[in-house]
Amino acid sequence: MASFIMAGRIQAAIFVVLSTLISLFLPPLIVFSSAAIALITLRKGWQQGILYALLATATLLIVSQQANGGIAGLATWLPMVLIASALAMTQSWGKTIKLILLLSVAGVLLFHLTHPDAAAYWKQMLEQMKPLLVKTQQAYQLSDSKFDEAINNAATWMTGTFATVFAIVSIISLIIARNWQAALYNPGGFGEEFRQIRIGKQASIALLVGIVLAVVSKNQLIVELLMVGVGVFMFQGLSLVHSIVKQRGMSIRWLIGLYVLMLLLLIQMIVLLATFGLVDNFADFRRQIANKK
Repeated sequence: MASFIMAGRIQAAIFVVLSTLISLFLPPLIVFSSAAIALITLRKGWQQGILYALLATATLLIVSQQANGGIAGLATWLPMVLIASALAMTQSWGKTIKLILLLSVAGVLLFHLTHPDAAAYWKQMLEQMKPLLVKTQQAYQLSDSKFDEAINNAATWMTGTFATVFAIVSIISLIIARNWQAALYNPGGFGEEFRQIRIGKQASIALLVGIVLAVVSKNQLIVELLMVGVGVFMFQGLSLVHSIVKQRGMSIRWLIGLYVLMLLLLIQMIVLLATFGLVDNFADFRRQIANKK
């Protein structure tokens, strides 16, 4: 994929357009259009990244024929250009991930500022999607009252969920792009880079303060910001596990088992990995293992 994208402008445009179209049917695959834009930004600069971000947005706008499609595209791909530019300039995953965290937190705060009753906004949106959710209701054999209750619960946490998904998708897309870049120009370089991800003590302290405030106040906004923080710190936990497996010469089966568990127990594993990442900023497990060796 990476060699095709970097073969020329036409190939890059074809890949961005096709991956955007495919993501309309399989939304998780949006990481590939985002990764392509990030790769172009990493190699050719933010100006080229913006051009392809606008191309992806135009594709989404033309297909959806709705202004919301264009807004969603800009909100997805323009930040990707900024994030990839930050990594290219700083060469620091820690600083780049903190930027993603700040963008996600700012998104939550801005949305609540412009939509004082965020739950009502999302409930209205979900109500419009009810015809598409009928199959889900039938699959889980939910009564109308239970179904309405599920929609209300989803609407309550939709802002935090969207921000968390944005952060996670942005980091995954950047990981794919950086891996593609390394495969083409620095074979084997990405693995060591990924195993050294550290977000830092300041962000860890902020997350700990958020946890205390959430427990004490039970404020929904704080909980939503906490959701974003947990989603981001998961990646330091993943980095830590990869590093431990490498340092101790353990079998790759441990990593396979980890990702299988993530498929089966996604939320629980995100929280567990985020906890490992949070503690690692103070304990520095990688240095301790290196010293013992």
